[in-house]
Amino acid sequence: MMTNINQLQEQAKQGDVQAQNHLGLLYLNGDNITQDFSKAWYWFNEAAKKGFEEARLNLGKMYREGLIQDYTDDMSKAKTNLAKTLFKLRRQALAEGMPLLTVDEINDKVRQIRGGSSI
Repeated sequence: MMTNINQLQEQAKQGDVQAQNHLGLLYLNGDNITQDFSKAWYWFNEAAKKGFEEARLNLGKMYREGLIQDYTDDMSKAKTNLAKTLFKLRRQALAEGMPLLTVDEINDKVRQIRGGSSI
């Protein structure tokens, strides 16, 4: 199994979004690998930045379950609340054809709010 995990890690490093999301799931659940929420978040976020919807939903689940707060150095209360709100509205957003935001997009929105800029 370790060879498969090594292959999956190599594919993920090369930018394969399905491999990134799958690796995130392995780290999230501790399947044949040491459970590590920060690594799960990292790989989900890498795939989400490329528009992989399943990874975006997995990030939302991590936010909803409170698994990210302790594992991201720059996560503020405002970002956490914004992420939770976005997760709750995901079905409506998807139904209306609006993409879910990545963590980087959320960070940009929070910076805009803090700077007084309108979104």
